This record gives sequence, structure tokens and C-alpha cells, in this order.
Amino acid sequence: MEHEIASEQASALGRSARLVAARLEAYREAEASGEDHQIELDQAVEAVYGFLIQRELLGLRDRNAIIRDYDIPRAVLARLGTSSKRH
Repeated sequence: MEHEIASEQASALGRSARLVAARLEAYREAEASGEDHQIELDQAVEAVYGFLIQRELLGLRDRNAIIRDYDIPRAVLARLGTSSKRH
């Protein structure tokens, strides 16, 4: 039973990570187009927030690695109330 739970947690985390990547890409594309990108920003913030919370619930608390690995834009971090020396 524990193995099944761990497997489902890993799968859910993977789905969440893919959503973050997709939402950040959509945000970057919308921002680069010069068009209004508020919807894409909102969606990116929501995806990143959910991913960070999910990771914390699993005991994975290194936010800086996620910020670095996903190159999370300042606008997203500002909305999350998170800071990074890199951004």
C-alpha cells in the first residue's frame, strides 16, 4: 500500500511539474508577443503555487532549486511573495 501511495504522489508531482512548464511557456510567449498577458500570468502563478505547495507537503522544501530549474520569472515570484537573488 505504501508503494502505491508513493507511486501516485510521484505521478501527481510529475503532472504538476508538466503543468508548471506549460504555463510558464505560455506566459513567456504571451509576454514576448507584447499583448496583454494577465491571464497567462494568473495561470502561471496558480500552477507554480500549487506545485510548490505539493512539493512542501511531500517534504521537498528547496524552493530555490525550483525557481532556478524552471527559471520562474520575477512577475510570477512577485505575485507569490517569493524572492530570489537570481531574479
